[in-house]
Amino acid sequence: MYSQSNVSHEVGINFGVASFQTDFGESGDFPSANASSVAYGITHYLKFFGSQYSWRSGGGYFASHFKLKTEFNYSYNTSIEHEGIYVKNNLKLQAMTGEIKMYNIGTNLEFYFMELEDYASFYGVENSLNPFISAGLHFTAYDPNIFVNGVSLEGLQEPYMALIDKWQENSIFLDPSNTFGVSLGAGIRYSLQSVDLVLDGRWQHFFSDDVDGLNSLNDSANKRNDTMIMVNLGIVYVFGKTD
Repeated sequence: MYSQSNVSHEVGINFGVASFQTDFGESGDFPSANASSVAYGITHYLKFFGSQYSWRSGGGYFASHFKLKTEFNYSYNTSIEHEGIYVKNNLKLQAMTGEIKMYNIGTNLEFYFMELEDYASFYGVENSLNPFISAGLHFTAYDPNIFVNGVSLEGLQEPYMALIDKWQENSIFLDPSNTFGVSLGAGIRYSLQSVDLVLDGRWQHFFSDDVDGLNSLNDSANKRNDTMIMVNLGIVYVFGKTD
């Protein structure tokens, strides 16, 4: 008699676009406050049924529709700048730029609309689609920087007279730090032989407004924490899948 595991695994890599909503730009105006960069990541998926069984694992509804995804992502945005109607005639806003280096690790619970064992898990079914939604918890380490005419403000003393009034004092935070956050997402899987292609997107809310290095505490327009939208394309190897 052979023992069978009641879990199975997948690993993958992905790349995509991390679109960060910053305090650069106009409050409430998504296009002007949006800064995008390329992101790279690795993923691990845990399924709640084993890779060896004769017909059905019998794991119930949860095992048939849910996966636990753990991921690590890296992004480095070096081209954040002010945009919007107020920038054109304001030399201080034009001179001010930023960058963010970010490491993000998190776990997401994914719900798949088609039963996972029927979809493609171990039958070698090709050309199958399975949409999903997700919710997750993330830990983010970030390292922001702010520049004026290409010169970093790190090591300089307040007030920063080269900036507009609201950023001159008690508003710039350039020390590396970390925060937690939550996410909501959706995507779709496309099954090939031993691998799946995954297209997914998520909205991530940080429990901090310092991620971009800017947080004007006395500004009435500064009411929201930083957020990010990430869209990824990935390839996932499914262990035990029949070719």
